[in-house]
Amino acid sequence: MTGSSFRYLFKEGFRNTWTNRMMSIASICVLMSCLVLMGCASMIFLNIDSLLGRIESENVVMVFVEDKATDEDLHDMEKSLNNIANIHEVVFVPKEEAYKAQLATMDEAARTFFTEIDSEIPLPNAFKVTVDDLSQFDSTIKSIKQIDHIETIRENKDLAKKLVTIRKGIEVIAVVIVLVLFAISVFIISNTIKLTVYSRRLEISIMKSVGATNGFVRMPFVVEGMILGTISGILSTVLVGVFYEFAINQFSDLILSLGLEAVSFKDYALIMLAAFVAIGILTGVGGSIITMSRYLNKEGSEISGV
Repeated sequence: MTGSSFRYLFKEGFRNTWTNRMMSIASICVLMSCLVLMGCASMIFLNIDSLLGRIESENVVMVFVEDKATDEDLHDMEKSLNNIANIHEVVFVPKEEAYKAQLATMDEAARTFFTEIDSEIPLPNAFKVTVDDLSQFDSTIKSIKQIDHIETIRENKDLAKKLVTIRKGIEVIAVVIVLVLFAISVFIISNTIKLTVYSRRLEISIMKSVGATNGFVRMPFVVEGMILGTISGILSTVLVGVFYEFAINQFSDLILSLGLEAVSFKDYALIMLAAFVAIGILTGVGGSIITMSRYLNKEGSEISGV
């Protein structure tokens, strides 16, 4: 295909989009609806994922140290903990600091009682360990238990398992929703292109009769699908941003009262724009190719019977 032919076919694609603008607008609106639903669902899942991340970061493992451990032993323990692959953070908690924090939670009478009854601090030194990947929680705990001078370990295994299950469930739901909406979008674009092919069946029949290749006939429809997909992707990103900011403003008081923090749309706007445009183009081009392939296997005037 020569450069002039390529330019001609691209112009034809743009011309077809404008000539069939009512169908193009209908396609854009329907595809936008699917993309906006994808975007809103994605923002909901991102906020849930952020909340799970906060809960996971607070699901720490407390490693209590034997009283007989020396400063050198504490240094070696901290080094050993940091060397475990799945450990995200290790924070040493001196017993003096832990004791002060414990006393701060008591009323005046209880603080006086505990400070007068015993001058020694009844708590051990400890390490506050944050696990990186909760799916490897059990193996990480086993690795921690192999370190010397550990008295006890306090961990919440059940909560870790529940968080892993919830995260996997959310991922499955997100993938299913995206795939269903993508399939709907391809179906709608395919039917839109089908109507366009039907309205131009005589023209396509003549082109095939004079020897036009399948690629030559298909290209304007592919370009049309790319245009519809690109416009839908851009407009959908804007709409998702507007809807998301509106929802956050409406529920801001509730979010603050629960001590939560909403994910910023600006952090994901460019990623969502790129994804939406890519999905829109893929859907538009895919719908065009699927529809055209049903007709271009026929020769010449046979297409006129479509």
